[in-house]
Amino acid sequence: MYSIFLVDDEELGLEMMRDYIRWEEMGIYIIGTASNGREALEKIEATQPDIVLTDVQMPIMNGIDLARKIHELYDSIQVMFLTGHDEFHYVKSALNVGAVGYLLKPLDPSEIESVISKVKQRCEEVGMKRRSTEAAKANLLKELSYEKDVTRAAELASDFSRLTRLPATSRYSLALFSIDPIEVEGEQLSLEDCTGRLVSYLNFYFKAKNLEVIFVAYKEGETGLFIEADLQPGYYAWEDLAAAMRSALDFTVTAAVGGQEMVLFNIHCLYEQMRVILSERFYEGTGTMIHAEGVTSQLYSEDMPSFDKQEWFEAIHRLDFEWTAQKLHRYFETLAAMRMKKKIICDWSIGLVDELLEQVQEPIAKGVQRAELFHSIYNAPSLHEIECLILDAAGNAVSLLGERFMDKNEKLIHKVRTLIDQNYNHPITINSLSEQVYLSPNYLRSIFKDKTGMTIHDYLTRIRLGKAREMLADGSLKIHDIAQRVGYESTSYFISLFLKNEGVTPNEYRKTI
Repeated sequence: MYSIFLVDDEELGLEMMRDYIRWEEMGIYIIGTASNGREALEKIEATQPDIVLTDVQMPIMNGIDLARKIHELYDSIQVMFLTGHDEFHYVKSALNVGAVGYLLKPLDPSEIESVISKVKQRCEEVGMKRRSTEAAKANLLKELSYEKDVTRAAELASDFSRLTRLPATSRYSLALFSIDPIEVEGEQLSLEDCTGRLVSYLNFYFKAKNLEVIFVAYKEGETGLFIEADLQPGYYAWEDLAAAMRSALDFTVTAAVGGQEMVLFNIHCLYEQMRVILSERFYEGTGTMIHAEGVTSQLYSEDMPSFDKQEWFEAIHRLDFEWTAQKLHRYFETLAAMRMKKKIICDWSIGLVDELLEQVQEPIAKGVQRAELFHSIYNAPSLHEIECLILDAAGNAVSLLGERFMDKNEKLIHKVRTLIDQNYNHPITINSLSEQVYLSPNYLRSIFKDKTGMTIHDYLTRIRLGKAREMLADGSLKIHDIAQRVGYESTSYFISLFLKNEGVTPNEYRKTI
């Protein structure tokens, strides 16, 4: 649909045009009204309608002067006049100032439809021309972004100047927007769709602020936004845009903003500068607005700072993941501060993960899955992503080692319990058990209590007294015989132990059976 702005100093006539003409059936919607030319001009600046229908004779500023101003300021707005038969001599003047049609009072519905149809056709032609012009501007700016030859750049700048009717000395700023690839993959969104939605939103955002911008499509997922230097938003305006994008879009975008303003034939320098700023995403993280003034120059040293791998691996073998994560995070903060080159960091990270997987001998890390992990590190858009990938590998290693540790201890405890179950009637000591499972007495005590919730002595006592209860059912067996058969040489010790645990003596227990 096309928008129309109505202007008439007669309130009744304005109401009739607004309320009784079936604009929507003609594919038109009313965007605003005004009672004189001056008021209309102020509102038109804010609303930017496609069509203006104005009365000719009005106070303060008449329709002819309004049409002349609109023609000077806006190329795309189509102006129609509303006039009476006695004012028909004004029509010639109206057509001379760019009007595309006129309607005679009183309004005839069939005449309105006929004139509106022609005006809509003109709007479509203007729209096509505007889109063609915008595409031409974008293509010229894209060429200028890559052109380093001074002569050719000057020719392109001259072409752009003629197209925009602005001097070739005009200065421009560039903001570079890049859709974060990991987010797109995670949301299963098409990069092309996301780019289209991003450009649509940015176009809406800047139009609402009456700022004319030019979009340039660079490599996949990367969009440039050119704006005249004196209109470039400040720091907080860019931050407002970042917040607005986070609310409006379901994917994240990283942008480089606030670069130097340059004349047209130096646009390639501006583009290269903004690409360097955008590459800071690797250190700053995704979904951020990276400001040129806050960028630190990279250090091109190939010497990575020291990192105690052995200490880190020992923490993993201790299953201390928290310490492992803190140690790695502090190291990556150092790398970010130093702005080490991405390839050096990726090579180091691959080496660390490779050594980690070899140490834990993780079978599932072999082959394709291992290659996928290394590929993910090399293609990570940020240092934080690489840190997370390494931590995932470390976490898996801790879990795997923990499972192995638990499985190993379970087997040891099962063996100890079996030894007690089978030899309860013989003298058993912690030293004799530890020798049979090749563990120190203290370590055996610790893992047995951890896995069973009781001490080895308590477990041995429970087994022996259980067997004693069974034997007490046989009246032919004497108490001292039962004590010896369950492993107690001292009958009195057996009786006191039985009383302590069962609450009755062996003889009293026998009477209850």
